[in-house]
Amino acid sequence: MTLPPVRRFVLSLVAIVWAFVPRGSSVAVRAQGALVSEPLYQQVKAFTLTGGSTDVTNLVLKRDRVVITFTGSVSFAGPIDGHVTGAVLVGQGTVHADVPPSQGDFEKGNVQRMLGADVLESDFKTAVVRMTDDTFDVITRDWKTHEGAAAPAQHVAADFEARLTRETGINLSSRIATSLMNAETPGVFFAEFDGGKRGRFDFVLDQQSRILTAGFGINGGEKGIFFAYQAGTYSTEVWMAFRAEADYASGKPIVYSDVNDLVNVTHYDMNIDVRDPSSRLGLAARMDMEARTANVRAIPFRIGEELGTYEDTRLKKQMRLKAVRLAGQPIPAVQEDWEGGFTVFLPKAMQAGEKLSIDVDLEGNYFQTVPRLPECFYLVSNDVWYPRHADLGRATFDLTYRHAKRHVVASGGLRISEEPDPAQKDTMITKYRMDQPVSLLDFAVGHFERSQEMVAWEKGDTPIPLEFNSLSENIVAAVTGRGGVAADFMLAELDNAVRYFAEFFGKYPYSSLAATLHPYPFGQGFPTMLFLYVGADSGDANTYKFLSHETAHQWWGGIVAWRSYRDQWLSEGFAEYSGMRYAGYSVEAHEKDKTKGPQERIKAVAEFIRVARQSLLETPRTSTGVGKGRMDDIGPIILGRRVATSKSADAYQALIYNKGALVLRMLNFLMANPSNGDEKPFVAMMSAFVDKYRGGSASTEEFQAVAGEHFARTPIAQKFGMTNLDWFFNEWVYRTGLPTYNVDYEMKDQGDGTFLVTGNVQQLNVPADWVMPLPIVFTLSTNQVARTTILAKGPSNPFQLTLRLPSKPVKVEIDPSSWILSEKTTIKGK
Repeated sequence: MTLPPVRRFVLSLVAIVWAFVPRGSSVAVRAQGALVSEPLYQQVKAFTLTGGSTDVTNLVLKRDRVVITFTGSVSFAGPIDGHVTGAVLVGQGTVHADVPPSQGDFEKGNVQRMLGADVLESDFKTAVVRMTDDTFDVITRDWKTHEGAAAPAQHVAADFEARLTRETGINLSSRIATSLMNAETPGVFFAEFDGGKRGRFDFVLDQQSRILTAGFGINGGEKGIFFAYQAGTYSTEVWMAFRAEADYASGKPIVYSDVNDLVNVTHYDMNIDVRDPSSRLGLAARMDMEARTANVRAIPFRIGEELGTYEDTRLKKQMRLKAVRLAGQPIPAVQEDWEGGFTVFLPKAMQAGEKLSIDVDLEGNYFQTVPRLPECFYLVSNDVWYPRHADLGRATFDLTYRHAKRHVVASGGLRISEEPDPAQKDTMITKYRMDQPVSLLDFAVGHFERSQEMVAWEKGDTPIPLEFNSLSENIVAAVTGRGGVAADFMLAELDNAVRYFAEFFGKYPYSSLAATLHPYPFGQGFPTMLFLYVGADSGDANTYKFLSHETAHQWWGGIVAWRSYRDQWLSEGFAEYSGMRYAGYSVEAHEKDKTKGPQERIKAVAEFIRVARQSLLETPRTSTGVGKGRMDDIGPIILGRRVATSKSADAYQALIYNKGALVLRMLNFLMANPSNGDEKPFVAMMSAFVDKYRGGSASTEEFQAVAGEHFARTPIAQKFGMTNLDWFFNEWVYRTGLPTYNVDYEMKDQGDGTFLVTGNVQQLNVPADWVMPLPIVFTLSTNQVARTTILAKGPSNPFQLTLRLPSKPVKVEIDPSSWILSEKTTIKGK
């Protein structure tokens, strides 16, 4: 599991189980100087309705695909630098938005699942609007304003933004100020509606996607979303997401949200104070950055955005901004209570290519307190503890930790030094360095017991240190009820796994690899650092899969990151299948009876496949109990984290992990030679994918292109005249569906050592355009087998095979190894 896999909903559930937050506590924010105020921001935040009002009848306001119709009063905020940035509507109105087109209609399916409707529409009685676009001009073009605001309007506006920030982490005033100061065109539109049949809900149209990316992790090129806060799950749920109408009309490929990043942060120099982790994490960071565009005056950063509202975690545990400096001088910045980030305001605009360094000081009670693990401290959220501008932006790191002598620091990167602090008794200074640009970096501090060996690569590359940070036998016993974790076993398995994947997927690029035990019942794999559950050394097939899944994240998520939330299966699904493959190998390698090894390997992998397939047939779990239907119907894997909602709490694991792994496994079958099982083309394809996107990110479409190019040269592609994998991705990635296959056949002995097999394959419960090659296996009396493929095309498709065999087959099977996803498969011979 590599975060951020699922934000908001799933993380809030984890927080409910594990967070220990002292009630009534608060973070002391006393620093070297105070934050400097930005006047324009303060004006925006005041949101006073001093700009007059107007009465309208059947006002029609179209914002992209969203049509707002309203009759009543509209009260405006006063102008700021010539821009009116807010309004309140009181009266009667409607909101209507057609569902955007999407491959496989996955967005339409999501709206139906969330709202039980084919379009998004609702009535409303009040609306609060914040904007930097032309909304004011559109309204006042036909309707004249007069002095004063409608009586209820200021009351409606009063608690709007504080509530929004608490529920979502969004500082809307900061977003408005950023839009104005950076002269963004077109601007931002945000509206919260209330009083209608759908209760309180929000709509945002952000052409630069900043709110969508920072507040919701929606970074797949979408520019608008509808969402609502769910108090029962402490989370927001996205009803619908869409790109701009012009984007759909152009027919051009997706322009991802990261093209709107304002700066690239290329290096962090961090001083991290963990001398008292029970109450404080101090962070002083210098961020070296380069402007990506012109006229950059305001720069938003994210930090702690994944912390939820349960027990006020984002308020009490957040890293609070203390000071910001440029060239040693304080500069304006803002971070509100409950905010999942902060914004820095520069004294003058940066231009494209210009470089600068900003120093920030932050402080927070950011560690988990785990009563069963005294003197062991883990971050509340491992991937959002330091400030970031871009989503998964890559940077190098120099890290200096100051900590108590009784503790050690386990950190991502290579440990450079560890020595006493000459200026302070009982304090150590430990330095780490990450010299390869990475998207995520994490650490823990406590009474860890280190074990180390060197990884020696088969191809003669420079050996690297491999470290395991264990816990004492007493601590492990307190968590698991048994003895300590076998360090030798853990080191051996991590060594085997990282070398195994280097052979399959390409060179390991980092200078070290480490793993650290934590008490939570899941794992996390970050570049050079894995967090592993304390019970992860039992030595069975599940252990091998778990350890290797997290190790595989060095490639899937580390070396190659996912481009957007829609592409997260490229990380979790790939790591899950990698773990399945390694587990089969490891079971065989550890089996003393070598004649039994292959059978044990086959049994282990078969069980993983069975469990993963079965999960797609399970009924989803909701926030209040058991839902309806089956998991596979929730949505396609291209929906990413959005498959997990209050109506489908466990869908992310089933679809992104399990189905993602099974889809990659089907590609493994399609790439291989069906007659002899040679899978070299699959391995070559995966290595080529890593090489092409090494040190960057990749989208599903980009993986599809690489896979399709390699597939076109395979025996299956040539047999059936297939030149790409567009059909495959359309079926298994962009749509839902689990077919049922019924095969009828007749076999005739031709008398010359050949056998004619004729028959028909039915493909049921999927759309009529569904196509899938199926493996068919013939077993002879001598236990020899012959393998080939038939094509399922549409609801019914005849086939004919001519086989040259030494004897007549005694058994005929369709897909006996479960390569192809299906609900049920039967075969019947005459």
